[in-house]
Amino acid sequence: LRHPLLALRGVDVVPNQVEINATYPGLIITGPNAGGKTIILKSLGLYALMTRVGIPLPCEKEGTRVDLFRTVVASIGDSQTA
Repeated sequence: LRHPLLALRGVDVVPNQVEINATYPGLIITGPNAGGKTIILKSLGLYALMTRVGIPLPCEKEGTRVDLFRTVVASIGDSQTA
């Protein structure tokens, strides 16, 4: 998972890997401050919306799959949104 705008600009970033399947049916995100928790959540939401409208995803792993989500909820205006 790389932010699509950074990928388009050619910025070299370390991608995140997220896998949810029958073996790992949920996702728990923990870590220190400035550890990237908000970034991964925002990226997952952005990928879900991009998938809904048919925008190609900048994924590196062949066979990457993103299911359709009926609802994507966002909290806008928190202190971390700059």
